[in-house]
Amino acid sequence: MRWMVFALLATAACTAAPAVSEPPSPPAPTSVEEFRSAVQVVLSETGVPGAGIALVRQSGVEWAGGVGLADRDLETPVTADTHFRAGSISKTFVAMALVQLSEDDALDLDSPVAEVAPGVQIDNPWDAGDPVRVIHLIQHTAGFDDMHFNETYNVSDPPDIPLAGMLRINPKSRRVRWRPGTRVAYSNPGFGVAGYVLEFVSGVTYEDFIADRIFKPAGMTSSSFVLAPEDEARLARGYRDRTGPPVPYTQIYLRPAGNLHTSPADLGNFVHMLLNWGETADVLVIDPEYLSNMEHPRTSLASDAGLRTGYGSGIASQLAEPFPLLGHNGGIDGFSSAFAYSTSRDVGYVVLLNATHSPDAMRRISSLAVQYLKADVEPPAKPQVRVPAATLRAYEGYYHDGNPRSQVFAFVEWLTAGQTMVVDGDALYADAVFGPRERWLPVSDSLFRRDADVDATRVFTTDEVGTMVFTGGFAYAERTPRWQIEIVRWPVLISFLLVLTPLAMLAVWLIHARRAVPAGFWWLKGALLMCACALAVPIGSHEVLDATRMGSLNVWTGAIFVGSLMLPVAALLAVFFTIDAWRNDAGRWLQRYAVVVSLAALVLSAYLSSWGMLAFRPWAY
Repeated sequence: MRWMVFALLATAACTAAPAVSEPPSPPAPTSVEEFRSAVQVVLSETGVPGAGIALVRQSGVEWAGGVGLADRDLETPVTADTHFRAGSISKTFVAMALVQLSEDDALDLDSPVAEVAPGVQIDNPWDAGDPVRVIHLIQHTAGFDDMHFNETYNVSDPPDIPLAGMLRINPKSRRVRWRPGTRVAYSNPGFGVAGYVLEFVSGVTYEDFIADRIFKPAGMTSSSFVLAPEDEARLARGYRDRTGPPVPYTQIYLRPAGNLHTSPADLGNFVHMLLNWGETADVLVIDPEYLSNMEHPRTSLASDAGLRTGYGSGIASQLAEPFPLLGHNGGIDGFSSAFAYSTSRDVGYVVLLNATHSPDAMRRISSLAVQYLKADVEPPAKPQVRVPAATLRAYEGYYHDGNPRSQVFAFVEWLTAGQTMVVDGDALYADAVFGPRERWLPVSDSLFRRDADVDATRVFTTDEVGTMVFTGGFAYAERTPRWQIEIVRWPVLISFLLVLTPLAMLAVWLIHARRAVPAGFWWLKGALLMCACALAVPIGSHEVLDATRMGSLNVWTGAIFVGSLMLPVAALLAVFFTIDAWRNDAGRWLQRYAVVVSLAALVLSAYLSSWGMLAFRPWAY
């Protein structure tokens, strides 16, 4: 969440950074020992304490084990049986369980949620013709918001609060923001509902169903969605930074979306089952056809337009490696995780880290795993076709993002998003408003990929009213006249900086206070400082507030509310005292400065009001 502040500052003073050449890649490891040594180098360079890893081939788990420490203080090493919190990898298991119910003919994934699990509150303006269906929940296409603050961390209820009670905590995150089955936006609440549907249809808890139908047959004998006392001793300690203390174990409300804890050995067995089309040596866990359906999206405008990659049902495409992969990543306090397997179903891997401060560590270790496992395999050719220039020119124009993950931050994303598509040679180039230029190569008349992608990841298509959209994965951008965005974007960004300037001017005013005539117009200066404080107080409060307390009423969330309420009040007071200063012959510089800052505060107030961010109460959002 801290990126919100930096994004506004960076966009207002964006400068091009000089290109920095990356160091040459080390040679690919040729043995498990070389791989472990390379992983240790990554851990040392990034400050991540430990990694639990499984290297998997179709014939079995080649190696499962650990590198580094599970606990810095006790210097406990990571082993194959060390447990890590797996975060959003939980979603793969919930989705698979629902697909198993479908395979049993106990559930139709295309059924409306209201029919299979009545009582779940969903605010859907399109419900008459486009209800939220079960498949939308597990493909992130329901249109839900991501989790709100007071349904994130469970700081007051029992850890095993029933899912029905969990869903009653804050139904506002389940307000559908666009027609279901059109845009993809990552939503933890969707998987909270999915877990409830699983329980309602199966008649048992989601934890027990997954343990019986997936964990047990797949050889995941120690994995669980429940942290029992005997599990605590084998759970690694999680860390947020290189040198700080371990983070405490935090209970979450949306348990089906992120409460799994597992080991490299267990998750490696699961990947082995996926490589063998849902089958172990003893049992069929999931039918191959049903598993194949999980691996592809089918409920978005992108999938309707022919894009086969993206987020399926708890399994997502990973196309930045030299080889196309499928899998899922996860992250939760102090832990980051990933599993992936090749679409050719020959190899896969598991990487579990007990730190969240270094995404680079996850990227590098995952890449090392692929390099080792695919050492003797040539990467597939990246698809590309020649498309007539007229076809490419039909896609030119300005595209603005239209699927925010978290609505509470949408007002920031709206200001920083946007790209202009232009034709250059035989490709399209996306010139981001804030960010580097990207080349998009045609795979067909409408499908495109970036240079590094091994397959198409975006598609041009139209929505229900004929608007051109550029979409795929978790991206969704609508073509719109750019001037309509810029006449709002730049006044708001400039106003943001202007409203903060009285904090710097205070020193000047104090230095010249004795010479100010008459009396320094301190009522006016105080009102201008109120505008700046109204902006700075919520930002500062958020910076010092622990994430677990964002959903409760306390000094800091109260300060966020007061600051967001104070801004329009201070802006109006500044206008009043500016008029008063003009009537009383204030200096010309002060008059002009006060007019500019007052108007800037009014602009910001109007913008924040349009997004519902005035008098913002985090504990009730």
